[in-house]
Amino acid sequence: MLPVKIEICNFGKIQREYRQIVNEYEIRISNMARFRLRDGTKLPQDAILLDPRGVEMNSEEFYRLIYEYSKDGRKIVFAVGPPEGFTDEDREGHMLLSLSKLTLRHELAYLVLLEQIYRALLKMKGTEYEK
Repeated sequence: MLPVKIEICNFGKIQREYRQIVNEYEIRISNMARFRLRDGTKLPQDAILLDPRGVEMNSEEFYRLIYEYSKDGRKIVFAVGPPEGFTDEDREGHMLLSLSKLTLRHELAYLVLLEQIYRALLKMKGTEYEK
């Protein structure tokens, strides 16, 4: 498996009802990749922003995104915005990724991102993930 470097910059709070499952995915991902979480105070220049205006990907396309970054030895940085979303100024110069056409709570979007990262890492490892 390629060395994978993933960072998530979180601009919102994870409410108590999501904390246990979020922690579980964070641990699973940390066991397979160099994984860093940080609180959102400043938007990283190279971050991929989760945003409803962004491109939608299926799980295979998302896997390819992570694979391509990893193949080149680059760190992939995702930014999960605050509940009110990113501003137009924040969006400038960033790749935008939409997880769904549906509106998702901040914590749920974060959890879906974690699940998709975990799914991609398992595929890179050669392990099937139940559907």
